[in-house]
Amino acid sequence: MTDEQTAPRQPIVPPGPDHFPFTWEDESDAGISWEWDDMHMPEALSPLGGDYVRSLASGFRYRYERLDVPVNILARIWHGHAYFGVSHGVPEIEVEALWKRMPELRRKAIPTTAAYWTETAIPELRAAYAAIDAVDASAMGPEDLAAAWDESWARVERAWRIHFYAITGVYQVLDDLAERYEQLIPGSPAGEALSLTQGRVTEVQDVADGVEQLVDLARADPAVAAWLRSGATTEQPVSHLFDEALEDFLRRHGHLGQSWDDLQIPSWGEDPHKLLRDIAKRLDHAGERAADRRERMAENGDRLLANLRERAADRPDELREFEAVLVAAREIGPISETHNYWIDRMVQARLRRLAMRVGARLTDAGVLADAADVFYLRRDEIRQLILDPVDRSAVVTERRAEHERQRRITPLPWVGQPPDESGGTRFEAPEKVEHDDQELRGAGASAGVARGPARVALGQNDFERIQPGDIIVCPSSNPSWVPLFAIAAGLVTDTGGVLSHAAVVARELGLPAVVGTREGTTRIADGRMVEIDGTTGVVRLL
Repeated sequence: MTDEQTAPRQPIVPPGPDHFPFTWEDESDAGISWEWDDMHMPEALSPLGGDYVRSLASGFRYRYERLDVPVNILARIWHGHAYFGVSHGVPEIEVEALWKRMPELRRKAIPTTAAYWTETAIPELRAAYAAIDAVDASAMGPEDLAAAWDESWARVERAWRIHFYAITGVYQVLDDLAERYEQLIPGSPAGEALSLTQGRVTEVQDVADGVEQLVDLARADPAVAAWLRSGATTEQPVSHLFDEALEDFLRRHGHLGQSWDDLQIPSWGEDPHKLLRDIAKRLDHAGERAADRRERMAENGDRLLANLRERAADRPDELREFEAVLVAAREIGPISETHNYWIDRMVQARLRRLAMRVGARLTDAGVLADAADVFYLRRDEIRQLILDPVDRSAVVTERRAEHERQRRITPLPWVGQPPDESGGTRFEAPEKVEHDDQELRGAGASAGVARGPARVALGQNDFERIQPGDIIVCPSSNPSWVPLFAIAAGLVTDTGGVLSHAAVVARELGLPAVVGTREGTTRIADGRMVEIDGTTGVVRLL
């Protein structure tokens, strides 16, 4: 073997802006289109958060293995920002044909999805979470804790495999529903067909009901109401009814509360003050009752369906096919958001809590200055420190400073090969359109017209500024935003299509929403009066 063969390979540095230099991990990466995932991870991630994203990517691979399709989804972290790319196991000339096969392969999963989710996925997830919660980082010996750390990450990766396999048929049936609806009613708005499935995501509705109950109990107790209005920073007044309801709510839904897929963000269970602040905002905001909202949405769905049946009465075969798809979409369509509740949010909350417990142990051992320093270490580094504790405070300090620098970087939207800008699925942002000075356009995701001041929310710290009647303008959202959606007048997102998490949750709560504007958070000034049309997808700057 020659010196040339044994020498380490030099990194390949592609051309790019000076503020975002990076290297390819592999030569083949240069032939892939890598897109920044600003829908799920719009902020720079810590080192441990980056490892979490890499574990997530294994779930994508599992889905395609189950479908026996030569596709691999890869994850890369550049300057703390998550990028995903698709690698094909076929020649370039065969790629188009490969993707044309995918809808039919996904349809084959539709009949088995409901049973898989209830009989296999949920029980396995419950067991995995219980095992992670049972890891006692303070009492276990080093070898046992290191093994438990590895096993917990394996359970996390398994949860993401369940995630991506479980939704295989879900998004396909919703896509089919929208397509058939639009064929029967040409020119219908993008999100209208999906209104026929709204109000059925039980978990989101339970969260909305639980928050409403807490608001009602707080209003009925002047001492609790005053405490919440003061910021809940003093000693909590005694209120058995409110305390018991809050404890029950956090026991069931405390894993929510994270705005993005970032391990550094605590859930409501860890930091209930975030939830309490949102409850305080509703004390003087009557709003629509949850039961009334569900009744209104059901009536609207009935009207839409009656209209479709009337207009398609002369096409009985097409109508029959549509009705069959609607039955399947109503049965498994809710999993499009239920999986986020059970996996995205629960996995993140469980792994974060375990990391904090391990961080506390390493702090006690003099390895770290604070338990939260654990997020500035890599997964394998933490395992090694459990076995051989040595002071890593200097490394943490350096990485914290680097992370702060990364948070100020504007990431490139893509690197490598140019991406397909067609907006190929209803989960993604629609094809890019030209905005004018007074209007932005996206996808009409949840019907209704709303007017109010724009409140640009780029991160968790911006939640406090959102007040009743605001139009929330953000990169994306998920079920953790339910308390805010209940007081907002409308929603505008940069990312996502009519099947994105933001769109589904908005429809569940009857909140007018325009998604996938691509430029909402940069074009709309905070406080600017706007009017949004959740049917047409138009945002007007007033």
